[in-house]
Amino acid sequence: MTIAEVLVATAIATGLVVTLAGVAEPLQGMFDGQLELADMHQRIRAGAHAIERHLLAARPPVLPYRAGARRSDPGLGIYYRDDTITLVSPSDDGAVTLDTYYLRPDAAAGTSELMHYDGLETDAPAVSHVVALAFEYFGADGLPLDPAALQDGPWTSADAATGVFDADLLRIRRVRLTLRVQAARTALRGPAGVLFTHGGTATSMARYLPDRVIRVDVAPRNLDAE
Repeated sequence: MTIAEVLVATAIATGLVVTLAGVAEPLQGMFDGQLELADMHQRIRAGAHAIERHLLAARPPVLPYRAGARRSDPGLGIYYRDDTITLVSPSDDGAVTLDTYYLRPDAAAGTSELMHYDGLETDAPAVSHVVALAFEYFGADGLPLDPAALQDGPWTSADAATGVFDADLLRIRRVRLTLRVQAARTALRGPAGVLFTHGGTATSMARYLPDRVIRVDVAPRNLDAE
């Protein structure tokens, strides 16, 4: 081969390599995005299912705060949190069990974790990279209950496990759960705003993977109508 032929062949090969690299990078980004999207859907389903399962089995009262043997909110004078719920369920031995779900900040990840507390000693993460958790409460007429009315008395009690609570909590007939998760990888998140609660490092909209939100209304079976 002459020098000219070698140079031409080299130029063609270089062009092919550049072209293939240009095609491979978006494909790799798409592959990474699909894997992360599947993980986000799995996390949001797992969180919503866990809370919904305990909500369906709950008996009154539904408590909009943390209750149990450790760090109980009423002990601190707190009777309402919009991102926390404690569900009371009958156990096999006739006693009751408590299941609390709440958000705990995760400083290392710059986000929060959905936590599950069993009312005794176990307080463990349930779902990671949760950026929002909220609960709304509705009465028998289908209208939302004013949070102020759920924490100002009159006060009553059901048993030692639940302690004293606002009697208006017995009016709850339906609970609306809102759960929002984000992509774990910062490279798939753009600037903080409508699409992203916490911003990331993505510089191209082609790599954006916005937060995912699920909203579920649950009517616990054991909350008898008035």
